[in-house]
Amino acid sequence: MLATSEIAKLKREIATLRDIVGQSRPGTKNPMSSAERLSLKSEIDRCILELDELRGKLSQ
Repeated sequence: MLATSEIAKLKREIATLRDIVGQSRPGTKNPMSSAERLSLKSEIDRCILELDELRGKLSQ
């Protein structure tokens, strides 16, 4: 099923983001600036809203 494949990709991307954020904390070799952290947080929030909309469509 195509949706299952896309969910697997999404999980891999989330794991990648988790690694990037973990490596970009203050005191690490490549810390993110406050603006970068805020921008990433906003993008994650937007993605969560879109996923929530999809979840709602599936429950109808």
